[in-house]
Amino acid sequence: MIKAKPDIKSFKKDPTEFLEGGEADKALAKKPSEVESAPVEAPKPQVIEAFKPEPTVQKLFRLRWDIANALKIGAAQESARTGKRVTETDIVQQLLMKHYQLK
Repeated sequence: MIKAKPDIKSFKKDPTEFLEGGEADKALAKKPSEVESAPVEAPKPQVIEAFKPEPTVQKLFRLRWDIANALKIGAAQESARTGKRVTETDIVQQLLMKHYQLK
């Protein structure tokens, strides 16, 4: 069954009052003399370190099922333990860097 449209004849409020009565409009409507001037602090310099992106190369490997499964489970467990996303690639890179004594 379809509902009938609501009766708005008894609606007495002006819709523009609602639309223009927001806090943002009130703040814009204030004169500059009404706005309290807060002391302006000098912005603190932020230290942003730029990291050089490391070029990557795609490698495709075929692993035994049990090794691939252990890698997948290990990545999921490490992600849960640290609270950050740890990918299978991250684990393989760590192991290879350790194996080849890379920085």
